[in-house]
Amino acid sequence: MASVNRDLLRQILRDLANDETLRQLFFTDRASALSHYNLNPSETRWFDRIQTPSDLEKEAKKFDITLRSSTSSGDPKGIPTSLLADTDAPPQRLVNTGFATYDKPQDPINYQFPLQPDKDYYFWLEVGDLIAGAIDENPQPLPPLPANARLQVVLFPFASEFVLTGDEYIGELKQEEDGSVRVARPAAKPRSLLGKPIMRQRLFFLVHAPPQPGAHRLRCNIYYQQLLIQSHLVTMHVRANPQPMERALTTIVDYALSHTLDIHNFANVESTKLSLMLNDNGDRSHGFRFFGAGDFQSNATLSETALQDLINKTRQALRKTAWGDEQPFNPGKFPEQAYRYQKGKITLSQLRADLILLARNGYRFYDTLITQLAGDRAKARQLRQLMLTTGQVQIATKQASNQYVPAALFYDYRLDANLNEAEYTLCPTFVDAITNKKPLADTACFQGNCPTQSEDKPLEERLRLICPSGFWGFRHDLGMPLSIADAPDAPTSISCPGAPAFTVGAYQDFQERAAHEQRLQALQAGLGWHYANTRDDTLAKLRQTKPHIVYFYCHGGLADNVPFLLVGQKGDRGITRDNLDAYDIFWEEPRPLVFINGCHTTALEPEQAINLVSGFVESAYAAGVIGTEITIFEPMAVVFAEEFFTRFVTQRQPVGTAVRAARLKLLEAANPLGLVYIPYVMPGLKLTA
Repeated sequence: MASVNRDLLRQILRDLANDETLRQLFFTDRASALSHYNLNPSETRWFDRIQTPSDLEKEAKKFDITLRSSTSSGDPKGIPTSLLADTDAPPQRLVNTGFATYDKPQDPINYQFPLQPDKDYYFWLEVGDLIAGAIDENPQPLPPLPANARLQVVLFPFASEFVLTGDEYIGELKQEEDGSVRVARPAAKPRSLLGKPIMRQRLFFLVHAPPQPGAHRLRCNIYYQQLLIQSHLVTMHVRANPQPMERALTTIVDYALSHTLDIHNFANVESTKLSLMLNDNGDRSHGFRFFGAGDFQSNATLSETALQDLINKTRQALRKTAWGDEQPFNPGKFPEQAYRYQKGKITLSQLRADLILLARNGYRFYDTLITQLAGDRAKARQLRQLMLTTGQVQIATKQASNQYVPAALFYDYRLDANLNEAEYTLCPTFVDAITNKKPLADTACFQGNCPTQSEDKPLEERLRLICPSGFWGFRHDLGMPLSIADAPDAPTSISCPGAPAFTVGAYQDFQERAAHEQRLQALQAGLGWHYANTRDDTLAKLRQTKPHIVYFYCHGGLADNVPFLLVGQKGDRGITRDNLDAYDIFWEEPRPLVFINGCHTTALEPEQAINLVSGFVESAYAAGVIGTEITIFEPMAVVFAEEFFTRFVTQRQPVGTAVRAARLKLLEAANPLGLVYIPYVMPGLKLTA
């Protein structure tokens, strides 16, 4: 069933309150009055409830349309004067998109008419009231942003489809003091419109239709401080002899970081160094859209097979590092599959071999993407330079997709990946730091100035040097916020004026459990501790408490291909996604961060785990979830969690910063496996007073 866009309904009710002619038409020929709004069937049926002027007034009040007068004597046409719109009402902020011909850029092309092949057109975007001629199926509003906020609007092509003409693929919008949105920097500048008011309202992009007929696409992304907040998929039919057809031109929003109009979601947003969006192109290939500081923009396309092959090889390298076998963890295979980083058994030679294995795979993954996206060497060099120093990185992820990019494993220092293991050298600065117990974050390597990468060194020498600072997971603050249509926005803060509350579900047979729990309870004076040692008690406390943090120190796995978390004792029933709804687990305020520290978890990797992750966000309204790329082991789980919570809870650092610090904490003990943690959350999420 089609959903109802309440913002569009509100706009139509405002129009009916303002426009006497439209009101008359509505009560005499409703279909004609609503024809240019592009309503879906559910929205059209919604207006059946308005049969009289009194009905109209009642529905307007439900939508909080301000009434200027309590008088209901009515205007000459029978419409109550109380329906006159409030002149102080905030401006509408709907995102409108469409096409126009090259000769008449001010006139939108009707959405029912295909475009002609091999011709120039303008694609346009304007934020404000609903525009007649816009092609959006379900127009979405921009979320409120801080005053004077600037938004980058970036157009991305699909391979062998529409062509972007010239360098005019980035425009900029500015939110004014009154909330309206105006053009701050145009993209294309149609000559016939120069100096006209429309250029302050509407962004234009010059595009060229492909010569071949068919359905073709563009992607239009909107960024705030390089953080992707909306992605619009634009589909255009191209025909040599265009005849009207249903939805010849259409735009849908298939990624939205914000679904509600709460300015607090963006008040604390920090600048993002790079946003990376992965999406299914619908032709067994996947598109990567990059946008970063300094207007860095590019895209890449990988086949489904090539992408999965790279992910598989990366995951196999992690498994081999963790338990010496490329296959998924199987407790029954001990000692063939045993944790290799037990305290007292770690050696520098083991770390060196594992870093070589991970760097080879990480570099090949990165190089494959960069080769595709660059198009020319200049773009690849520009991205390397952009990413040299630490910053926030957003990987945009949609619920509908099980696609996952192990960005923490990207290795972007130049490397000859075909050498023999004996020919590689570990970075001397890194080796000195871990040998002499120096904080890695204070070294030149992790501040974007690794000596091994100095241009003064011969290239042949640099290609043999490996430094962990080349991995994005050790150098950047990563976050993968989910866009889920029926879930609330991914927040940037969790209100916590005092000590936070923990709700904990734990598996009881872990050897380090008791000491680990004591250290967590000592993080901050007054910390709320709601502890459960059985499945039933865990579900009850998840429902009854108001936690800032939910911590599962647990087992996990798959039963009939359904992922579960196991707390309590061996043999107990697991907790599955459907239990969240069945037990009415719902966190409205505060919305907690969920941390799943799943030790000895069998065959539960991101493709399956995303089911649980999206459940906590969509059903229970969690702020985000931290999980793992592969199964983990108790010694590293304890160290990682305690360092993460020290940073996140005690020092109030953002999630991305705290995750990176916990990774480096393990690395300082010569353990590279902190890279396996995945933050499905805004990288800037933090506890605030």
